[in-house]
Amino acid sequence: MKNISALLAVLLFVLIMLNDANAKTKCISIEKTIDGKITQKIDVSVSLIKLLASSDGNLDINGVKVPYKSLLQVYRDGSVMKIKDSTGNGETRICRDSFDEDMKESSDKHNRIFIENTEEDGETKVSKIHVKSVQAIFVILAMLGSDDIDEDIDDFESALDEGGVLFVRDYEKNTRLWIYVN
Repeated sequence: MKNISALLAVLLFVLIMLNDANAKTKCISIEKTIDGKITQKIDVSVSLIKLLASSDGNLDINGVKVPYKSLLQVYRDGSVMKIKDSTGNGETRICRDSFDEDMKESSDKHNRIFIENTEEDGETKVSKIHVKSVQAIFVILAMLGSDDIDEDIDDFESALDEGGVLFVRDYEKNTRLWIYVN
């Protein structure tokens, strides 16, 4: 009887750990390096990439420009893509990952976009935006390089699963932008 109880306890522990591991939002991670030092990190949720990959658009953030279809292919293949820059001392590395940032704010309605912006002074500002706000959606889609914002706005809310949406960390400027739904 003790063995069965111990086995059930271990099984329950394993199930809880697997459930917690699966709760993280899947994303594509893009790391830009110069001379082997990470200068910028961008994470984009897979659900948002799937939405934007239906067009011929590019992710275009802070000088990192990659077609969404290529990002989706990296996710599907589980491969790692490396792109050398024209100067030869920099590289952009793209791979499958999950968000590891903590979501500081939450909403009991689970329909809020939170934007945490940390400037060079280190102070974090948190904005809460209702997901149905067309202006907020328009700004995010434009920032992500959507080719057809009018069409993507209609599908945007369905692409926002609870969890991470976008993370941009600029190590040179010591800034951070973290957008999530909670």
